[in-house]
Amino acid sequence: MSRIVTALFLTASLLLGAGAKDPNDQWSHYDTFALKKDQVQHIEIHANEKTHRLAFRWTLYVSGGLVMHVVYDGHRYQPLLYTDYKRDAFRIDLFSKPDDASPLQLETPFALLIFRAFDPKRKEAHIDLKIKSDEESEVFYEKGK
Repeated sequence: MSRIVTALFLTASLLLGAGAKDPNDQWSHYDTFALKKDQVQHIEIHANEKTHRLAFRWTLYVSGGLVMHVVYDGHRYQPLLYTDYKRDAFRIDLFSKPDDASPLQLETPFALLIFRAFDPKRKEAHIDLKIKSDEESEVFYEKGK
């Protein structure tokens, strides 16, 4: 009987300990925005002595889908995002992997725009911005107006 109680206690403590970890710890930067229709959010990302500009807004919310306009370093994108898994995020590679990068460096720094929710009363979309950088690049951002 004591083995069962010990096993249950150990399992519960492991589950509670795993749930206490913040899922945003793996990201270099994390922020949430509540944007009204056509409200543009500007972000500046400073990395490797270069400045990259990211701007995003949304223009249409219909049938649970949010039509966004994203501009990163002059490249334009128009993703359609939903709040369900695998359709809620848009990935932007911040810069390409250097030619002399080691094979162990699997991915380049990137940003994710994640559609979390839509508030119909306020007509606001709640969007998360998550940035993941590698050890060799420092990525900073500043909120726009």
